[in-house]
Amino acid sequence: MHVCEYPFCCHPEGGRPLISLKTWSQEMADGMSRMANVGPPLRGADAAQAKPMQRHPNSARFHEILGELGALHDKKQRDYGRAGDPFANVRASEEWGIAPWVGAMVRLNDKVRRLQVAAQGGTLVNESVEDSMRDIAVYSVIALVLWEQEQMEAVPF
Repeated sequence: MHVCEYPFCCHPEGGRPLISLKTWSQEMADGMSRMANVGPPLRGADAAQAKPMQRHPNSARFHEILGELGALHDKKQRDYGRAGDPFANVRASEEWGIAPWVGAMVRLNDKVRRLQVAAQGGTLVNESVEDSMRDIAVYSVIALVLWEQEQMEAVPF
C-alpha cells in the first residue's frame, strides 16, 4: 500500500484525500504567516507557550517577503486562476503538450529575461525590477507545487 508524506495524497482505505489540497495549503500558509510574524495572533495555551522568535533583520525581512508573496499569489490567482484551481492559467500549458511545472518555468524565464535587460542598463517600462523578482519567486513556488503533484501522480498505488 502506498503511504506518502503528503496528507492530501491518498487515504489508506481507497485513495481519497485525507484532507483537501486547499485545506492543506491553507494550513501551510497559516504556518508560514506565523513564522513570518505576520499571521493572526496565537490564542490560549499556544500564546502562553509562544516565545517571540528573534531573527537577524535580513532573515526577518526574508520571512516578511514570504508572507507578501503569499498575499501576491492570492491576489493574482483571483485574476488568473479558477475557483477550483488557482494554477489554471499555468496548467493550461498542458494544452500545448508542456508539463504544467515546465510551463511555470517558462513564465519564470520571461521574468528573468526582463531582469537581464535591466541588469544590462535597459529600462523596464511595464513592471519594476522588484515586481519581476517577486514574480520569479512566486512562479518558482508554483512550479514546485505542480512538480510535486506530477510526482505524486506518477507513484503507483
